[in-house]
Amino acid sequence: MKKIFITFVLIILLLCSCESGDTDFSDITSLPETPDTQVFVPYPDNIEDPSEDDFMYTPADSDKLIGVWISQYDITKAMCSKDGQIPAGEYAAYIDNMCKELKNKGYNALFVQVRPFGDSFYPSEYYPPSKFAVGAYGNDFEYDPIALFVSAAHTYGLEFHAWVNPFRLMEEKEISLIPEDSPIRQLLSWGKLSLYNGRYYMRPSDEAACALILNGIGEIITKYNVDGIHFDDYFYPTADTAFDAEDFAASGETRLQMWRRKNISDFVSRVYSYIKSLDADCVFGISPAGNMHYTYSVCCTDIYKWCSREGYVDYIMPQIYFGYTHSTAPFSQMVSKWADIIKTPHVKLYIGLAAYKQGAADNNAGDGKNEWITDKELLSKQAEECIERCDGYNMFSYGYIN
Repeated sequence: MKKIFITFVLIILLLCSCESGDTDFSDITSLPETPDTQVFVPYPDNIEDPSEDDFMYTPADSDKLIGVWISQYDITKAMCSKDGQIPAGEYAAYIDNMCKELKNKGYNALFVQVRPFGDSFYPSEYYPPSKFAVGAYGNDFEYDPIALFVSAAHTYGLEFHAWVNPFRLMEEKEISLIPEDSPIRQLLSWGKLSLYNGRYYMRPSDEAACALILNGIGEIITKYNVDGIHFDDYFYPTADTAFDAEDFAASGETRLQMWRRKNISDFVSRVYSYIKSLDADCVFGISPAGNMHYTYSVCCTDIYKWCSREGYVDYIMPQIYFGYTHSTAPFSQMVSKWADIIKTPHVKLYIGLAAYKQGAADNNAGDGKNEWITDKELLSKQAEECIERCDGYNMFSYGYIN
C-alpha cells in the first residue's frame, strides 16, 4: 500500500494549478456570523419525530434536481452491527426498498456518504474500512456495499453522488485502530496531521494530503459508475492560527485567511480537473454552510471565486438551514444572496434544506425560534421556492424525510 500511495503522490504532483491576482473578500460582513453552522443533528437520539399526520412532505414532480443526503448515521444500522456487515442479501433488500421509496416520492438524486472520517464505505486501496460500514475500525469488508447501492440507485433511475468529507479524519482515540500501513497513519507519523477538538484533520496546505484525497476520488470514479462527487463544508475546521502555523510560517505569506483560501481553491480546481479527466460527465459540487461570512472567513472557502469562474464546481449547494422568520438569515433573503454571487452559466444553484428541523425549536433563530413547530408547511414552501428560483434542492437527511 505504501508503494502505491507514494507513486500516486508523485503522479498527482503534476496536476497542480495556481492563480494570482485574486480579490480579497476578507472584510465581507454582509451576514453576521451565527452559531447555526452545524451540518448534522444526530438522528434519532435528540429529536422527537413529528407524526406523519403533522408533517407530510412529498417533493413536487420536476425535471430539476430533487435530492436527499444519506449520511453515515442514516445508513449504518442497515450496513452492519458491531461484529461486521449484515448479510449481503439483507442489505441489498434494504437498499432496494430505500431506492424504490425515494423514487416513488419524487426524488431523483441520492448524495450518499462514502467517506465521513478519512475512512471508506467500500474496499479501498487508500482508506481503512469505516466503522459505520463494517461495525468497528479493524473489521474488514465481506462484500462491497457501495457497488450494490450504485446498482440499486440506477435501477430506479436515481443519480448516485458519492459524498466525501475530504480533510476531516477520525478521533484521536480511533486512529490507532486503523492499519499501521494506512496512508493516514503515515501522514500522522510524518507530522502531517493537525488535532482539533479531539479529532484529526489533514491540512489543505499539505501536498501529500491533497494527493491522498485525489487518489481516493479517482478510485471512486474508476470503480463505480457514479454521477457525481460531492463535498460538504469540512475544509478548515477553525480560524485558530495554531491549526497550521508551521505550514503558514514556511509559506512566506503574511495574510493567513488569503493563504488558506488559496490552498482550498487550488485544491478544488485540481479536483475538478482530475474528475473531468477521468469522466467528463461526472459532476462535482460543494455544499458550504449557508452562513456566507462563516464559510468564507472561517472555513476559508472562496465561494465568490468558485461561483464566478469555470473550472471549480459544476454546482454550489449552500446549506440554507434557516426559516423564513430567522432573525439574521431569513430563508428567501439567503437564497437571493447565494444566487447573486453566481456569475457564470457553468455553475448551478441547488439549496440544501433542513428536514431535520421539522417540529423542533431553532434556538439560533431569534424571533423565528418556533417557526419550525408552528408552520407545518415550512419545508414544502421552501422546496417550492427552490424549484421556482433555483436549479433544485437537497434534503438533509434521509433519516428525517419520513
